[in-house]
Amino acid sequence: MNDLNDLFFFASVVEHKGFSAAARATGIDKTRMSRRVAALEEDLGVRLLQRTTRSIGLTEAGRRFYERCQAVVDGARSAYEEVGELTKEPSGNVRVSCPHAMAQNYLAPMLPGFMAAHPKVSVYIESTDRVVDPIDERFDLVFRASSAVEDAAGLVAREFGQVRLILVANPAYLTRIGGIAAPDDLQRSDIICSSSDLHDQQVRWGLLHADEPRQWVSTTPRLVSNDLRVQLEASIHGIGVALVPEPIVATAIETAQLVHVLPEWSALGHIIHFVYPRPRGMLPSVRSLIDYLCAHIPTIIAQNGVAPL
Repeated sequence: MNDLNDLFFFASVVEHKGFSAAARATGIDKTRMSRRVAALEEDLGVRLLQRTTRSIGLTEAGRRFYERCQAVVDGARSAYEEVGELTKEPSGNVRVSCPHAMAQNYLAPMLPGFMAAHPKVSVYIESTDRVVDPIDERFDLVFRASSAVEDAAGLVAREFGQVRLILVANPAYLTRIGGIAAPDDLQRSDIICSSSDLHDQQVRWGLLHADEPRQWVSTTPRLVSNDLRVQLEASIHGIGVALVPEPIVATAIETAQLVHVLPEWSALGHIIHFVYPRPRGMLPSVRSLIDYLCAHIPTIIAQNGVAPL
């Protein structure tokens, strides 16, 4: 395809009824404009303009061509104007991906305030526990809860805190199995875990104690699920012992649905953070959401028992 600027030059000449008027209106040198329109005619193999010393008119080919290229020029102008509106104030769509538990515990309390403050911004949230690629899947912001912060080219990461992983179980279940007094007792317990905890189909948990060496628990799980809600409900209903983020089970512990098992032991926690593409050219709608979350997330995660980083 030839230089689309030539369509703009030609349309400007027709719209302003001459090269001199078009040059004044657009600020483009008259000689350059004349040269480019002549090159366009040569490329097309037809004359588009009838030139006289006093006026310029369209040939039949020029008339047909102008009708088509004017639509292209108008579309380009509209595109620039629309993007220009987006850069003036926060508006448009923002796409966010977030694990289920974080969406419920962190995003849900904050979003109403952001939406009220930015009425022209629409937010699309995909609540999922799968690993999302923000660039390939065109997400503006992706929340993570993992043992390490992602270090990927083209992405910026912002860390907020670290969540302890604690052992929990239904009190009736603990009574039925005779209680759990030490990590070794987990070997005879029914275990609820994530697939990331499995090694050769065996659970492998590394438990930490302030005054003891790390203890490794390795046994066959009773239930495997990457959905924390499934793990929570299963542990509440007495299916077994789960090792889950503390904020997820805080309410269940407070209401005695669950018991904190071996409270002096825990596992390496998840780092709460989000990632987003590098901010060059970032729209105000995305920047405003990032700024809002950075201002409010520390308070929310503190309320959920997350240790600040």
